[in-house]
Amino acid sequence: MDALECLFTRRTALALVGPEPTAEQLDVILRAAAAAPDHRHLHPWRFVIVRGEQRKRLGEALRLAAAVRDPHLAPDVLERAAAKATRAPMVLAVIASPRESNTTPRWEQLASAAAATQNICLAAHAQGLGVGWKSTHLGDSAEVQRAFAMSAGEELLALIEIGHAAPEIKPKPRTALDLSAVVSEFGGDALTPYSPPNGNGKSAGHTG
Repeated sequence: MDALECLFTRRTALALVGPEPTAEQLDVILRAAAAAPDHRHLHPWRFVIVRGEQRKRLGEALRLAAAVRDPHLAPDVLERAAAKATRAPMVLAVIASPRESNTTPRWEQLASAAAATQNICLAAHAQGLGVGWKSTHLGDSAEVQRAFAMSAGEELLALIEIGHAAPEIKPKPRTALDLSAVVSEFGGDALTPYSPPNGNGKSAGHTG
């Protein structure tokens, strides 16, 4: 699979099954993450591998965090919170870890962490794995931050689910996007709309 095919065919896997990535596949994924654009080489990110029985421990941290945040949540809601850790054979947590810098602002370091997350998804897909970029609103909870040994200023950016896409559940088709709605050209007194070479402006580049 070449780079463009990987970009255009990656989709969020709606259901993942085992086995988990091999050691070699995981190493490629991690090295791809570390190849993200990184101004001044600050490495403003870190990654935590969660697999096997450890997924249940993370699930319990998510369950407790949800219960602490809202003591009135129903048991099935708490169960769904915990299930975020066990839906896939492996979870790779991406933690944005901005450094003190007079030259590289925090937003740029968070952008680097997001780029690393995208690289994870692409590297997994390029190796025939299923992947899903997921998030949780519980990332700022004391329970989750304790589980990931997070320091002040760090943010849980993503819980990347990795495994093999369940063959019976197909991803949703991409929605065509009119590029002229989001792309313009600089020049003159005003921006001008982008004019694609094929004339229709449609792209299958919608996210998901």
